[in-house]
Amino acid sequence: MSMPLVNVPAGLDTELFCLGAGALKYLPEVLQKAFPGRSAFIVADENTYLAAGKAAKKFLKDASFPVAGEYIFPGTPVLHPDYAYCKLLAEKFPENCVPVAIGSGVINDLTKCASSLKNLRYCCVPTACSVDGFTSAGAALSVEGNKRTVKCPAPKALCADSDILATAPPEMFASGFADLLTKVPAGADWVIADLTGEEPIRKDVWDLIQGNIRKWIADKNDMAAVFDGLAATGYSMQMYQESRPASGAEHLFSHVWEMEGLTKDGKDVSHGFKVGVGAVASTMLMEYVIENEYDDLAGRMKPGLSFEERSAEIDQLLVKNCYGTAPKETALKKHLTGEKLAERRNLIRKQWKKMQTALRERLIPSDELIKILRDAGCPTTAKEIGLDKEQFLHGIKTAQLIRNRYTIIDMLYETGLLDDALKKLDVMC
Repeated sequence: MSMPLVNVPAGLDTELFCLGAGALKYLPEVLQKAFPGRSAFIVADENTYLAAGKAAKKFLKDASFPVAGEYIFPGTPVLHPDYAYCKLLAEKFPENCVPVAIGSGVINDLTKCASSLKNLRYCCVPTACSVDGFTSAGAALSVEGNKRTVKCPAPKALCADSDILATAPPEMFASGFADLLTKVPAGADWVIADLTGEEPIRKDVWDLIQGNIRKWIADKNDMAAVFDGLAATGYSMQMYQESRPASGAEHLFSHVWEMEGLTKDGKDVSHGFKVGVGAVASTMLMEYVIENEYDDLAGRMKPGLSFEERSAEIDQLLVKNCYGTAPKETALKKHLTGEKLAERRNLIRKQWKKMQTALRERLIPSDELIKILRDAGCPTTAKEIGLDKEQFLHGIKTAQLIRNRYTIIDMLYETGLLDDALKKLDVMC
């Protein structure tokens, strides 16, 4: 029986994708085809090693494929995606090996970055259908306390065994489904950035995700469709060389909560669950735009702040001092005052009707989005992921500081309407 291969768009870092029931037995063939003459170095944690690492080693041994070594992280406590681990891991890799990441999002991101540090290409063996980062160019890591996407090549090859993916805890699949669902409001954020002249939509990348997202999320139980969507999302980020196609305001909210050490009942909240709640919030903020006419909101618009006033406001938002050094500089660079702010507000006013139409066409209404998430076993409120009202709303406002990526929160802040729009989110607290 031939290796079950999935077509991969040409010109990407990822060149070979094996996906199917029992696909792990083809790992030696995948490595031989993609990395001829190299030996494997296995990276896992104690849990993913039991799920797939042990079997992977046996398949490699039976095929006489050389294994240069392994590094197994502890299974508990939960492994965090810290850049320091990447540097540690890179030191363990022998020259000219093939790092083989066996695990879910964190193991993959750590191995991806470590491989890049050692100037190596790697293979990914996912053990859960839990995130969209498996095939992305870049790793979501904490770097000196600041959540960043560190640029590094995507895996050259993937070997995804659907039998293994199906054995992952149900909440991991639910998390992956929620992460995929967020591409709907993330696409709407890109529309906002396009209409305000901040970041034009690139059609080929847009079509890959937004042209297919509805079919990928049509059935919450269709693991093949969801994994296909998550993989394609990674391809889009490779094509764009940035995470814009897959990440909008909802991911920025999640990054803030993660930097603040968010836990629920003493456990870390999954990426998918955080961004899923974030997607409900960003959708409601976009519905604020849909429901109101620009001129009718004039009396609610706060005047713009001077640089000094904005600097003080930022200091207050960052008072927890857990966000690294970049957010204040990032926020001040994109802060508009005086004539430039007046020009931006006038542009938004001119584009408001077009924006309302585009958002209405693009979004899944928040009440429907909540139902889809709940039916898939995902949280939809702040409390369900361990956030009280103060921390929840603080995260929404602080998210506007941490990236130079234009989203609904930037537009509402620039028009002086963010605080008014946030009242819509009281129902989530």
